[in-house]
Amino acid sequence: MDAPARILALLAAYRATHYEVFLPDGTSATIHVGQPPPHAVATWLGAAPFAAFLTACNPHSHALPEEENRQRLDALRRRLQANACRLLDGVGHLPGETWHEPSLLVAGLTFADVDALVREFDQNAVVIVHAHGVARLRLYRPEWHAVAGYADDLEWA
Repeated sequence: MDAPARILALLAAYRATHYEVFLPDGTSATIHVGQPPPHAVATWLGAAPFAAFLTACNPHSHALPEEENRQRLDALRRRLQANACRLLDGVGHLPGETWHEPSLLVAGLTFADVDALVREFDQNAVVIVHAHGVARLRLYRPEWHAVAGYADDLEWA
């Protein structure tokens, strides 16, 4: 069970994180929780109603060695490629910090698919990038609800 202070600190970090996506044309775009997707990301989404910024690294926000995180992300990538999803490489990072977490922006999944993957890879949350709305944190830790409550930038799985 996470202490309330840790939950609040993690939510603040998730909200402050820059979710950078590497686009097919060699440029990048940054997704921010609570903001609409950058034009290039919205264009990439096409007809998809949403994309998920997923990772398999650092389960439940506990740091793992780089090699273990790489193996976990490779396993996630294989699962997504087997489902014929569209995906882009990305990285989550906090400006001015050394922490960088490799991730994938994925279109073509259902919410049920996203939920199953997030739970399988033991993640606390995922960023859902809505094509016609704002990016929101989708939370998977029901015990956090008493601390986090409801907010415009949160949704509960």
